[in-house]
Amino acid sequence: MIVTDPRAWADAEGYLRRAQAILAITHVSPDGDAIGSLLGFTHAMRSLGKLVTPTCQDPPHPRFDYLKGVRDIRQSGEGEFDLIVSLDSSDLARLGSIFIPAQHSRLPVVVFDHHITNLNFGVVNVVEPGASSTSEIIYALLQRMGVTITPDIANALLTGVITDTLAFRTSNTTPDTLAVAMALMRSGGNLQEVTRQALIMRSFDSLRLLGAGLMNAKLEGRLAYATIPRKLRKELDVKEERGDAGLVSTLITAYEVDVAAVFVELQNGDIEIGLRAQPGFDVSQVALELGGGGHPAAAGCTLPGPMRDAVNRVLPRLKQVIREA
Repeated sequence: MIVTDPRAWADAEGYLRRAQAILAITHVSPDGDAIGSLLGFTHAMRSLGKLVTPTCQDPPHPRFDYLKGVRDIRQSGEGEFDLIVSLDSSDLARLGSIFIPAQHSRLPVVVFDHHITNLNFGVVNVVEPGASSTSEIIYALLQRMGVTITPDIANALLTGVITDTLAFRTSNTTPDTLAVAMALMRSGGNLQEVTRQALIMRSFDSLRLLGAGLMNAKLEGRLAYATIPRKLRKELDVKEERGDAGLVSTLITAYEVDVAAVFVELQNGDIEIGLRAQPGFDVSQVALELGGGGHPAAAGCTLPGPMRDAVNRVLPRLKQVIREA
């Protein structure tokens, strides 16, 4: 991994070595890299004698139950801390309700992230867009700090690498990424089990939701999109309250599609939007304009409802991305 700002790495290490009580936060609606980098970081800092509280506004998906400590992730940022560490989040808003301005604004925030849309909201920002995942960045941090990589750390970080590269199939996979994965396997990471649990296995409910979403999908030129209203979840009796069951990642695999979008209505009426793009197209700037972020090939944001307003706001911008590519 190419280090873009050596001083930021040195400053981040200094904050971590001086800290005693760390509040570690990852982004809302956590994916595999969010959970993997959070837990890998937590296990590692605890091995150095730090008190670390891992947090996320939304509970981790049960698919990550194979990771040690996943059910210890708290949904509250209450407590006494001397440092906040943000993992895999491109901006402060993505930390959700965990970040409490009245309590946390006085604390230094150290950011570890790989999103090109990161807003550099910390006192120190280790942002490496060339990394496959935040988990790859955390591996480099632990190597720098001389932390012994245990099997628990290895499986957590391997989860982040595997999920963000779709098992080494995306354009952000580099020789360094493969080297990190190999090192994590040598430290006890189980590549086959991580891949099976994090990428392959899914609930029957999610299969039914995916099928219904595909049936409702639309193709307009080279843009595919679908909506998942709350009513659909209720009709299918789907218990999972968030997520698109992999629908947007499925739509982008169609030969006829350059850009895909899925609009998911949340319980509070907001619309969570997932965006995907083929190589040569960039959806990250659209997401950034709408208050979200991500990568050229995979990004997202959340807009106020109702559904039709969100759809009408986003689709013209995505069609513009296709026209201008």
